[in-house]
Amino acid sequence: MGQTVVGERSVLGSLTGSPLDNERTLAFSVLAEIRPKFETMPLEKANEAYQRMKSGNVQFRMVLTIKDDDDADQ
Repeated sequence: MGQTVVGERSVLGSLTGSPLDNERTLAFSVLAEIRPKFETMPLEKANEAYQRMKSGNVQFRMVLTIKDDDDADQ
């Protein structure tokens, strides 16, 4: 605690941040070439995706798609 006060450091947080914070974060991700990692499942498998998410069996972010991956190229 002493280092926080003496070193003039602070800790700040929020659940989503302000619109300006979000804008700055997205701008930084573009400059640093940061890309999201996610897994997709077709909407028809939403229940399976939800169960995997609840069990902690999703590595990154689970995204439901309207078309499955085989139809994406058509």
